Amino acid sequence: MIASNSIKLNSANFDYYILRISPTTELEQIASKLATLREFDATGKYLVLECDAKPDMNQFSTHLRKIDELAAKFALEVKFIVANQFISADKIDGRAVVNLPATIQSKPILNQTLLIEEPVRSGIKVENNGDVIITTLVSHNAEIIASGNIHVYGDCRGRVLAGNGGNKKAKIFIARFNAELISIAGIYRVIEDKLPDNLHNKAVQIFLDEKERLNVIPLAV
Repeated sequence: MIASNSIKLNSANFDYYILRISPTTELEQIASKLATLREFDATGKYLVLECDAKPDMNQFSTHLRKIDELAAKFALEVKFIVANQFISADKIDGRAVVNLPATIQSKPILNQTLLIEEPVRSGIKVENNGDVIITTLVSHNAEIIASGNIHVYGDCRGRVLAGNGGNKKAKIFIARFNAELISIAGIYRVIEDKLPDNLHNKAVQIFLDEKERLNVIPLAV
């Protein structure tokens, strides 16, 4: 059985999704990820394939064709393959091997506020060196990482990590609290149990106290 973290799907752009796999990743795992993606976002058209280990090129070519067939079932196309230390060919089965294009490359905005006015869908990771403000939804299995504060003015069901890099004064503000994980400066809590009524689906503020304990309190609105 392949570990669940051997396949990752994320996006820095709503047209392209980066599908990061191991050479032995099973098609069933990929199908599950793509099905989850399509539940939350039907707009993207293309997959960018990235390997996290060196594959056997003959086997990889066969695997790639199977991924092509699977992606087509979800109205997606494997557009190209990311060049890295494991993939150095110019083409694989006619697919261009290229450096990650700037249009889909995550580029942190240094010490500035990143404003996002579109829903952050499942599988998407947002990271910024500074604050992050999201005016709409953060879906389950989405991840928001900021060196500063995080503000979510809609429903937050994903993972929110403020103070990345050790900023213990960072805070998280959420209008509708349903997050699956919260963290400030590396101190985190996984939300597994049902939240109390005064916090579940309510506006909250999250911060570290003087003893570096993670606090979640109702936010007056």
